Amino acid sequence: MTTTSRSSSRESRGIQPIIRLGLDASPLRIGWCILVDDVIDSYGTTHIPRKAAVMERREFWRIIRDRLRQLERTHHTDVRTIGIEAPYVGPNRMGSLNHARNIGQQEALAHTSFPYAAQRLIMPAEWRRALGLSTRGKTEPYEHANKMIDYSHSARSYQADYPELDQDAADAICIAYSLITLGDE
Repeated sequence: MTTTSRSSSRESRGIQPIIRLGLDASPLRIGWCILVDDVIDSYGTTHIPRKAAVMERREFWRIIRDRLRQLERTHHTDVRTIGIEAPYVGPNRMGSLNHARNIGQQEALAHTSFPYAAQRLIMPAEWRRALGLSTRGKTEPYEHANKMIDYSHSARSYQADYPELDQDAADAICIAYSLITLGDE
């Protein structure tokens, strides 16, 4: 008996899958999630040293970039959209500036690696509303991400080996899924 995921089933009908990336970037951690159609390919959280330079952040990006390029070759399609959570601007100016600078670095790395992909900055309230979640708290996005992991696991015939979920990866999963509802442009 042969099993196929939803994206390979679409390909057999001549429909190219859609590749999306969700990023939840902060100065010390970057949560990420890669979707192929509506199925999670991979996700994780990268911890970045406090004084990490841009060159060190490129190493993190290389892991994601290489996986996305491998998917592009496998599925004969391009990354369509990269969703990045917009920076929080709060009363702490230095914290807000560091967060905004980190987001800018992620945007620059995404643009140089995938200039043809649409980039979308998404406010937390926007991606939460798109998924029907309340705009407060961390429990709902975490639970929603777990449901999406369960769905993806079954769509991939229980052959995927997903890592343990943390809050940054959960937010990145939600950001990636919100791109489906919000649109890719």
